[in-house]
Amino acid sequence: MTCSFDAGSGRTPAGPGLVPNAVLEATMRLLFTTSNWAGHYFCMIPLGWAAQAAGHEVRVVCAPAQADTIGRAGLVPVPVLESPDMMYMARLNLYAQVAEGRAALPGLPLHPVTGQRVSRLDEFDVAAAQKAFTGEYGDAVRISHLRTREFARAWRPELVCHDVLAEEGALVADELGVESVYCAPGLFGTVDEELGLDLALRDLVNNMARPGVPAWGRDRITRVIDPSPPSAVPPLGDAVRMPVRYVPYNGPGALPSWTLERRTRPRVCVVWGRSATGIYGPDVPALREAVEAAAALGADVVLTAAPEQVRALGPLPQGVRVLEDFPLHLLLPEADVLVHHGSDNCLMNGAVAGVPQLSLAMASDQIAFSRRLAATGAVVALEGLTARPDAIRAALAVLLDDPAPRAAAGRLQAEMALAPAPSEVLRQLTESVAAV
Repeated sequence: MTCSFDAGSGRTPAGPGLVPNAVLEATMRLLFTTSNWAGHYFCMIPLGWAAQAAGHEVRVVCAPAQADTIGRAGLVPVPVLESPDMMYMARLNLYAQVAEGRAALPGLPLHPVTGQRVSRLDEFDVAAAQKAFTGEYGDAVRISHLRTREFARAWRPELVCHDVLAEEGALVADELGVESVYCAPGLFGTVDEELGLDLALRDLVNNMARPGVPAWGRDRITRVIDPSPPSAVPPLGDAVRMPVRYVPYNGPGALPSWTLERRTRPRVCVVWGRSATGIYGPDVPALREAVEAAAALGADVVLTAAPEQVRALGPLPQGVRVLEDFPLHLLLPEADVLVHHGSDNCLMNGAVAGVPQLSLAMASDQIAFSRRLAATGAVVALEGLTARPDAIRAALAVLLDDPAPRAAAGRLQAEMALAPAPSEVLRQLTESVAAV
């Protein structure tokens, strides 16, 4: 291993005021690679904290758009990845699916470029856009791999951790002959066909963009750091699962004083992420119907969403508190029910907090995530694009009045608390690397 004072292979000699070599050699360099999809790397932040607290060096290879948020989390970003606009890509994919009859929406999709709802499908040339995007995407994949390789060869990490959409880390780990591990966000497997996402096709497209580089697929992942509760472990193929305690992180924020005030009504926390707004638009009826139903049932309602989503909702029922882009984990300790758009991040935050949930899942992967936790009894899962107002109200009434979902959420929280802390998983990883 390298010492933390020298990027090369030489040793720092022991001497007056210097740390002995035995201590220096216990430190390592950990390289994280993360995609340009906001929030995917949240699951890796606690592992990065644990590594830095143990004296290891951490660098996070990312796209420039993610550098600020990674830096605010206390880790060191290396913004060298080339990445297309992920929200544009998601809107373009959905538009193509609707145009080709492979997906159905209650109305028309959003314009991939403007993000505004179209009035006719033929007002956007989706075929031409896909053709142009294919070239841009291929260039980004190739350049990202080369830049990650260049940095890794210069910095020489001993361990590489990557997220689900940033396999650059796994590739350069193979090239350097070092260990790599997939950091899962929870509920998201490796070879996971149930999600409705053709990840194998994505891997194939990426491989075609890297001529001369050995092909990579998710079946090559050998180890997974997975915070999923034991009752909802996703398909991981032949990979060795390393369970880890889920430590929620959703960005920095200050705790409002009113969250600690004595209250007489149950509190319903409603969160609507930027992905739901950016892909499906701010006018999905399920969000307003959930807020209105919770208020009508006498709950203290707290809504957190993007500013544009809040503006689009217009006047809200009296007493609804609004926090724009607020970290979810700061609200849940004082929440009785969580309502959200079905992301794995929301589901995992609610599970570790022991809060019963209503998932109004939007995309196919979110529907799969929600069903996995719904099987535990702690989550009621509805499809947000088609959920009827009476079904939303009935689900909320059950979550507020029936003790069974709260008991199930408590069991889920208890089983997640038994998983090893990130510091323990880090120790297992560094010991296995040191033994090689």
